[in-house]
Amino acid sequence: MLNFLKNRDLGRMMDWLAMALMFHLAAIILRQYSLEPQIQTVLWKLGNLTLASYAGYWIDRRTFGLRVTRSSPPLEQIRRAIIVSAAMITVGLGL
Repeated sequence: MLNFLKNRDLGRMMDWLAMALMFHLAAIILRQYSLEPQIQTVLWKLGNLTLASYAGYWIDRRTFGLRVTRSSPPLEQIRRAIIVSAAMITVGLGL
């Protein structure tokens, strides 16, 4: 586990993590002012799905230890897409 924390790739996908935090903060702010519960729910769900995509990326990255790029074989790209989408579907269904 400590080797993972020392890895230079730890900063990957930080923009997705920041976006998820912004969605959650916006939902919390709307809750404070009791404005539009539908918008608050949508923002909260978007934050959850964005966090799930972040987690799915790291699940694939830690499991297979490969960096998928545009020049990677198509099967590796499809594998990552399936893992990320499975994580998003799982969170989206509320599990």
